[in-house]
Amino acid sequence: MKKVVAIFKIVFGILMPIMVFIGYLPEPELLVEFTCISNAVTGILLITDGILNLKDKKLPVRIYGNICVGLFVVFAISMGSLTGAYRINFKGAFFFLHVISPIVLMLFYILFCDDSKGKAIFKMLLNPVFLMAYFLFDFILGKTRGYFVYGFFEADGFGIGSALIFGVIVYVLLFASGGVFLLLNRIFHRKKKEAE
Repeated sequence: MKKVVAIFKIVFGILMPIMVFIGYLPEPELLVEFTCISNAVTGILLITDGILNLKDKKLPVRIYGNICVGLFVVFAISMGSLTGAYRINFKGAFFFLHVISPIVLMLFYILFCDDSKGKAIFKMLLNPVFLMAYFLFDFILGKTRGYFVYGFFEADGFGIGSALIFGVIVYVLLFASGGVFLLLNRIFHRKKKEAE
């Protein structure tokens, strides 16, 4: 079973950057979007972890907690667009990047990454790091070029104070969503161990 999971990681990991390339090649100016970065980085991490697994090694499970939270946000924002309040591209490769890869990685974290050891609070504090690093990147980039990647805020009126308030609110939401995924992970793996 471990080899099957390792091969799945490698194959799915290769597929993710391919889909990024297909989706973003026509519009390279959008390469700074979180969907692009998160899918490409996740693909590289999956390939790396799959190769390590074949040698009986692995990446820290905390990486998967971060990926899960980041791709959950991609999925949630994409699903929110179905209300009509804003537009998200679901055509071609973007359906894979916005829907399929987040669902697969969320399920993968819950089912195949045993995150039952260690203090939950520490894990929950670390889960938002990937996405928070992206928001810092977007803030610096937005202040430099005069507009943010997604345009939810005007760069001129969004200073360091506003960014800190926004960051704290988002961090708390990510902390909570990471806690939900960690809880689901621990419930699944506890029941799995009881059944063995």
